[in-house]
Amino acid sequence: MFHLESNFSVGGKTGNEWRFPALVCVEAFMSYEFYKILHVFAALLLFTSLGTIAVAAGSEKPQLRRLASIAHGIALAVIFIAGFGLLARLGMFGSIPVWAWLKMGLWLILAGIVIPLRRKPELATALWLVMPFLGGMAAWLAISKPF
Repeated sequence: MFHLESNFSVGGKTGNEWRFPALVCVEAFMSYEFYKILHVFAALLLFTSLGTIAVAAGSEKPQLRRLASIAHGIALAVIFIAGFGLLARLGMFGSIPVWAWLKMGLWLILAGIVIPLRRKPELATALWLVMPFLGGMAAWLAISKPF
């Protein structure tokens, strides 16, 4: 799980480097399972925030929309980071497969879907019905890896 790295050095001068022990977490913290749980948690947060934005689209509750928008941005960032962590753990970081590119495209659509929700609140019901379908497509791509 953890190991103590004894020769971690800082500085570039030969013989004049600072040496100190560093506790390094190798596999327990950034494991495949960790990234997967983080990715799924962020996806749940994303859809919670999208649902809140859709429901609050026509309302006069700026605090609720602001909180949901912040959660939306954080969720997208965590999905992106955890997704690339998963690809790295699967050994696919050098050449990203087609299914992963398609999944990133779906996440980008879900990132931009807040724009029509803000500009045209009358589209909220239709978009609210479309969003889980896009999430299901992203899940299908990740589970089946068809391409």
